[in-house]
Amino acid sequence: MVVEERKTDYSEIVGAVHLHSNYSDGSLSISEIAAIANTTDLDFLMFTDHNTLEPKRHGLEGWYGNVLVIIGCEINDSDERNHYLAFQIDREVDTNKNAADYVRSVKRAGGFGIIAHPSEKRNFSDAYPPYPWTAWEAEGFDGIEIWNQMSEWMEGITRRNIAWRIIHPLRSIKFPVWETLERWDDLNRKRRVVGIGGIDVHAYRIKIFKIIPWEIYPYKVQFKSIRTHLLIKNHLVSGEKRLSFREAEAEVFGALRDGRCFVSNYRCGDARGFRFSAEGERGTYEMGSRIRREKRLRFKIHSPLSGDISLLLNGKIIKKLRGRELVFESGKAGVYRVEIFRKRRGWIYSNPIVIIE
Repeated sequence: MVVEERKTDYSEIVGAVHLHSNYSDGSLSISEIAAIANTTDLDFLMFTDHNTLEPKRHGLEGWYGNVLVIIGCEINDSDERNHYLAFQIDREVDTNKNAADYVRSVKRAGGFGIIAHPSEKRNFSDAYPPYPWTAWEAEGFDGIEIWNQMSEWMEGITRRNIAWRIIHPLRSIKFPVWETLERWDDLNRKRRVVGIGGIDVHAYRIKIFKIIPWEIYPYKVQFKSIRTHLLIKNHLVSGEKRLSFREAEAEVFGALRDGRCFVSNYRCGDARGFRFSAEGERGTYEMGSRIRREKRLRFKIHSPLSGDISLLLNGKIIKKLRGRELVFESGKAGVYRVEIFRKRRGWIYSNPIVIIE
């Protein structure tokens, strides 16, 4: 399918995806969490309490100050594996179904579904086993978490470093799992699968040495970790005016369904202003575009801060430089995306522009 010339003056919003509240195993209420988000310069939150849409039925979706709250749920199969973030549905999915069935159910209901922590691996404690996605035969999922912050934090825990990782949680953020990125590239060769970043925040409360109260990864701290940036067509908030909840929700899911988004590690710097596009004879194309092959396309990358910029084709680097701008021409078909490193850590991961034969 050929995509026509795209609008390029999008508005950028930044949010946190994959949040748990006290409706499941989070430690605070949705209103308390939203109040914290209003102090951390976020525009939207996407809640996914386990196997429940009770907060949605209780009318908790909406605006909290200048933060938009969207409510979905996190589904799993009877073995507690194959976790799936489901949005824009009004009823819970039967947890006795297998993964392929509930992916299909979400799609039939007109919902939007994202595979959670697909490559999770850890063996630190039997109490916290990994929950990877194994049901790759499922059809109809819309997206995949290319970076899950809580999974990365837990996967690196050892008996020697656990105290350090609890006290300095943001220092554990380094890179997405390569296996996930590789599979994501392969999926996008066939169809659009949007990549998002999830924080999977719970803010567990514990007692160190059974006496010192401590919160593992407080919401305010985790809001400064992995962020998902969306390019939307209309401003959510402009001065004292703002879109209605339904209008704003449509903007969010319009960007997600089109793949107009990228993921950033806020600890390496604020990634607002990053852009990745391609210019050709038929127009200008943004992230998420799937277009027919042209003789020559001019890929343009702008970074808001200096970093190590890589343009990848089908998972392999084809151009790399240090700076804030990269321009590259290519006529080859394939999946083009951007990775930027700063401070020897992953910083920005774009959704792809896909050239098809």
